[in-house]
Amino acid sequence: MKDKALALLAVLLVASPVHAAEEFGGFDFSAYEKKAFEWNGFVELRPERQSLDRDAAGYQLQYPGASRTSAERISAAAEVSGVLRHQSLSFNFTGHAGWLDEPRGVSRDGRMYEAYGAWQIDPRSHVELGKRALRWGKGYAWSPVAFLERPKDPTDPELAREGFTMATGAFVRSFDGPLRTVSLTAALVPTSSDLNPDFGPPGHTNPAIRLYGLIYDTDVDLVWAGAGSRGPRVGIDFSRNLGSTIEIHGEWAQISDAPRAVLSTDNKLAMETRSYTSALLGLRYLTERDTTIIFELYRNGGGYSKEELGVFYELVDASAGNPALAQAATRAAAQGYNRPNTARHYAYLRISQKEAFDILDFTPSLTLINNTDDHSWSLIPEAVYAGISNLELRLRLALNRGDRASEYGEKAARSRLELRARYFF
Repeated sequence: MKDKALALLAVLLVASPVHAAEEFGGFDFSAYEKKAFEWNGFVELRPERQSLDRDAAGYQLQYPGASRTSAERISAAAEVSGVLRHQSLSFNFTGHAGWLDEPRGVSRDGRMYEAYGAWQIDPRSHVELGKRALRWGKGYAWSPVAFLERPKDPTDPELAREGFTMATGAFVRSFDGPLRTVSLTAALVPTSSDLNPDFGPPGHTNPAIRLYGLIYDTDVDLVWAGAGSRGPRVGIDFSRNLGSTIEIHGEWAQISDAPRAVLSTDNKLAMETRSYTSALLGLRYLTERDTTIIFELYRNGGGYSKEELGVFYELVDASAGNPALAQAATRAAAQGYNRPNTARHYAYLRISQKEAFDILDFTPSLTLINNTDDHSWSLIPEAVYAGISNLELRLRLALNRGDRASEYGEKAARSRLELRARYFF
């Protein structure tokens, strides 16, 4: 009850318009009026070919009993975003639909990523209610303090993600001096059998607060999430520009009472509750030739050690032709062992060159994700061309390499080649 009361009080406080009018007195906002309705979106087609590793654990999980060396997939997607405004009220939405045809069958999916109403009380405070995808944290590939978000895909971290239904309120205040800006955001993420069922067990309000400050030209966030469907969490992040070409950022999070599935050496799956810390440190560097370099080190305190993952890979290997072990392997994979980036330590490097070879709207890049515990890696070269009006073409190759019983060495696909054609409207 204490956590719930604190979050409710924070929502009310951040929505208060006190002091905001005096800071903006005399400013003519009518010159910046926005349209009553705006929308945009895209449709895309993505053919793909995978070269498969029949000895890998990932292959045994995806294609049990099959005998194939390659897989062709084709997918299509559409995404529409918009905002409807009336005076200080607005409604924002993002809808996503997808279709996939692969060797295991055809699947379809359609859902709202976001659908929320907002009330701009004054220039410094607002409240929002509905399905919302927050963006907390400073990390590019990972964000340990993103307590109210679905995890990013490090191979494509800028993709839109589905949010959770929540109530939020925010208040911003500016100052003269070393402390330039302060903002307070409070959120409630209620859970029930029908509301946010994948956030955690039902019957909780799940309060959270983020306090942001711009102090000595450094962005700093203090983040807290109370106990409820998940254990209590607290974190801090920062970002600072060191001159005009380099930025450093970092995150640290303490997660308490987190459940985790663990396999024993006799293939028994048990749930344990533990506390851990996760951290990230990174930099972004822009060269004089418009080359962008992003580098991050990530410690996933809730991940599995090299030895723990080895037990899982041994189970999958032994499960071929054994229904009882196959069921245990499938259950362990679903409980966490086969999730993306499920290990403890990672390094991330991305290098992209704007308008390489003096070709307008052409951006090649190279991404490397390395599991520093088992030394396996994924290398992703790609090229994006956006020189045709409203059309973006992306050619991407992903290579997974590593020894047996390593994360990327046990991926089903040793390589994946895809072409994405995305038309914007």
